[in-house]
Amino acid sequence: MKIVQLIYSLCSGGAERFVVSLSNELAAMGHDVTVCMLLSEENQEYLFNRQYLNDNVTFVSLNLETGFSFRKVRQVEKYITSSNPDVVHCHLNVIPYIYRLSLQSKNIKFIHTLHSVAEYTSGNKYQKFINRYFYSKEKIVPVTISDKCYNSYKAYYGLSNAVCIINGCMDPVKTENYESVHSEVESYKANYDTPVFIHVARCHPAKNQQLLIESFNELNRRNIDFVLLVVGDGFENDRKDLVDMACDKIHFVGLKNNVADYLLCSDAFCLTSTYEGMPISLIEALSCAVVPICTRAGGIPDVIEDGVSGLLADDMTVDAYTRKLQCFITEPDMVSADKLREQYDNNYSIKSCAERYIEIYSA
Repeated sequence: MKIVQLIYSLCSGGAERFVVSLSNELAAMGHDVTVCMLLSEENQEYLFNRQYLNDNVTFVSLNLETGFSFRKVRQVEKYITSSNPDVVHCHLNVIPYIYRLSLQSKNIKFIHTLHSVAEYTSGNKYQKFINRYFYSKEKIVPVTISDKCYNSYKAYYGLSNAVCIINGCMDPVKTENYESVHSEVESYKANYDTPVFIHVARCHPAKNQQLLIESFNELNRRNIDFVLLVVGDGFENDRKDLVDMACDKIHFVGLKNNVADYLLCSDAFCLTSTYEGMPISLIEALSCAVVPICTRAGGIPDVIEDGVSGLLADDMTVDAYTRKLQCFITEPDMVSADKLREQYDNNYSIKSCAERYIEIYSA
């Protein structure tokens, strides 16, 4: 099949990383795949995940400015029409750019993956009703990424026709920088047994990093030994107050293109989100057999069974999250690393995810 993956940008977000992984896998299966980015490739921030795109995937930038307009809709329509694909698969809230074309085109299948709970995937209250029309008429096939997201779709749109395809990710690969990363992480530790926690996310209100920092500060006040690595960008500009309040056991290492190296040097993965779909960073942690310690946001409880495949805080308070951190420190072998990797292999590999999408594309 000839497949176009349509997305705003390839910035450092999880949905963008997923598009790259899915495109690589589909191309490896023999399909003709193009990733079409709407925004300008002159902005390097939009290209972070471009580096992971395989050579057998075509990359196109339409070089549009931010903000919606009907002129931009026509440019997207012109590109898609000239490409004549079998499938247009859109991600995040690019769906308004394909409304009209989905009504006109008889030979193109249109797919939309909702990368979070439904109420956070439409731009405004009016768009909700437009989306519902296209979903209900099956002009655009909605795909959700976890059981929680599917249930939110049913509640939000009053429809039950969405397909649920659990997110997947590529297998972790050590880079040539692994040894230097390992040395870096070891330098942060007070001793050989110091537990290493890692948080992988951009600075964003949904990630609730205030809770993360306050919880680890509380551990520090209790004189508990640990290291926390915060991998992601935006903190120095958007939440410098978090950087300033963090104790000296917390290290903001910035945006990295070799996250797997840092995961493989860590013992536990931390996510304190207030809402989520199916976090790619969580799946990557499973693939590296790093124990997840998370809040009960979005699709996270669909992945983690408390005490079995990770730890889940009872609520969004510092006390609740700190209890789970301390639980891991006290009993680090509670969750089996082998079981985590087995869970990833059986449920969250990009290969099984791509196979499910091919079924939808072909239906």
